[in-house]
Amino acid sequence: MPVPPSRLETAGTVATAFLSIVSSLLGLFRDGHYADPAAVLLRIYAQDVVILVIGVPALVLGLWWARRGSIRGRLVWLGAIAYMMYMWTHYAFVIAYNDFFIGYVALFGLSVFTLVSGVASTDADEIRALLHGRLSTSFYVGFLAITALGLGLMWLSEIVPALLADEHPSAIAQLGPKAAHTYVIDLGLLVPALGITAVWLRWERSWGYVWTGSMLVFAALIAPTLTAITVIDLLEGLDISVFIIVGTIVPPVIGLVFAVSYLRRLPQSAAY
Repeated sequence: MPVPPSRLETAGTVATAFLSIVSSLLGLFRDGHYADPAAVLLRIYAQDVVILVIGVPALVLGLWWARRGSIRGRLVWLGAIAYMMYMWTHYAFVIAYNDFFIGYVALFGLSVFTLVSGVASTDADEIRALLHGRLSTSFYVGFLAITALGLGLMWLSEIVPALLADEHPSAIAQLGPKAAHTYVIDLGLLVPALGITAVWLRWERSWGYVWTGSMLVFAALIAPTLTAITVIDLLEGLDISVFIIVGTIVPPVIGLVFAVSYLRRLPQSAAY
């Protein structure tokens, strides 16, 4: 029987959900809340909408399922917390300083420590036992590996030519120095996490099964955010390569399909 999230983990998740709602509502409806240039405001508004209508419900629903002893719920909960951590690093480090800055710091810290605690309290061997033999790991390994490789090449295709030409990468040239944050987080954390997860699942390690489910949920949640931002950038006339358009939309959307498939492989008795 899986251990449900602890009181502290539950409190951290509820606080993250509450502050996320407050932040999104302030951003969307408070005049002059953001001090960022007008050129990037639509991107921020899109992120606020996705966090409010998709991220928070997924987080709350995952917690509710996990509290009832659901393995599916735990994987959704971990994936949603990882999504929140990823998003709030952007607000804490990239968004121009505003009146809710302490809230961004709190959201970043809450999501980081709740994720660490949630992972530490997860019985990886139990999840492996439930999934081993019920799915073809090669499909998921392939998707994770291709996504890691594609994401890495997508950003390096901007950075390396710019370095050779002694220029700024296009994202920094068009959006400013803070755009480098995406390169750091994706190349420094997300690409290695996807690659390591793929290797662990290929070797059928217990944590490979846990992180595959969580990373797929993360991809499913990040998909609408990336799609919305890419569409906005195109409408704003920014110079975006076809490689980046495809790379920011297709893999996360496929990840949504894989996430649903992965969670459905869990036996019904362990799902609820």
